[in-house]
Amino acid sequence: MSKERRLELINHIQEQRHSTVVVYVLSDRRNSEGPISAEAVREIYGVLRELKPMEKKALDLFLCGSRGDNAVPWRIVSMFRELFDVFNVLLPYKAYSAATMIALGADTIIMGEKAELSPIDVNIPLPYDTKQRNLNHASAADVTGFFSWLEGLGKVREKQRIDAFLRTMDSLPPLLLGKINKALEQTKNECRRLLESRNRPFGRSANNKIIGKLFSDFSSPEQGVSRKEARRTFGLKHVQQDEAVEPLIWELWALYEEEFKSRDPFFPEDVLEESEEDEITFHDHKLTFIETTKRTRVHKEDVKIRRLREYPPDMQFDPQIVLPSIPLGSDEQEESLWTSIQQWLQSNLPLLMDDTMNRFKKTLPTRAYERLHLRKRWVDE
Repeated sequence: MSKERRLELINHIQEQRHSTVVVYVLSDRRNSEGPISAEAVREIYGVLRELKPMEKKALDLFLCGSRGDNAVPWRIVSMFRELFDVFNVLLPYKAYSAATMIALGADTIIMGEKAELSPIDVNIPLPYDTKQRNLNHASAADVTGFFSWLEGLGKVREKQRIDAFLRTMDSLPPLLLGKINKALEQTKNECRRLLESRNRPFGRSANNKIIGKLFSDFSSPEQGVSRKEARRTFGLKHVQQDEAVEPLIWELWALYEEEFKSRDPFFPEDVLEESEEDEITFHDHKLTFIETTKRTRVHKEDVKIRRLREYPPDMQFDPQIVLPSIPLGSDEQEESLWTSIQQWLQSNLPLLMDDTMNRFKKTLPTRAYERLHLRKRWVDE
């Protein structure tokens, strides 16, 4: 029923706006988020090709996502520009980071009353030997914020600033800082290209103001930007409201939330702890939907969670072996006793050792949990 209702809503939106609607939504379920990724470009194009022959009228991209690869938005928007004369986005809820970048390239951003854009951050994975305190990446906003803080220290001497900079080098190598700066400038340039790709682009000064706000040192990528704030503070004058479709896009998003189980956070470690197993596999997690009235593509994965035990340096255990009853009678029977025991042990000792080791492992404390993402795939639904 959910899919039937989704297709009905997509049809209603198309009729209301006289457009072609393509859905690209990503899971925002806690601990099971779907990222905007390069492989989605090919999937979206495949879905669009099935709409042909189509008029080069307006495309409305129904979009929701909270993270992803900042290099992907330009590839998606430029593809839309090749196929359609007008490109708009419909935002029912969160469109953060890379999703915000996609929206920048739209001719019109239709935001619902709960829709949110966000500032844009650039994250660089840290090399293994520089990871500290469970940090897996370096944020450009954190680095630039740190140096802005140094610049703002009133009477701090130049030598003290240099000392602070050198101490920073102990945690982040100079080449990594250079990589962060390069990625930051590339992302800003991508945003500028996206803004300039619009049918009626803003002027250079307006674009620079928008980019300055989106990459502010003091703005978090998790900070939602409302409809009014997007227009007044960030200068996104192409943000609009459409009261006729607002209830439709919110209901449509609610149906995708059900598919993603967005209201049910994913804590596989808790499930594993309650089961007392050492590993469990969760099948068919839905991460992404790409959907039109003609086709539905879903990105799924399986998640395996493993318990890692804390093994002591010296392990000692005494297996107890219970032999089956062996009747004793004549001397000949007694003489064959040890032969019978030896044969029985040869057949059963491996199983006994496995059982003993399994029971022993369950007595060891849990050191950590390992999560594996398996069988990532796109399927028709």
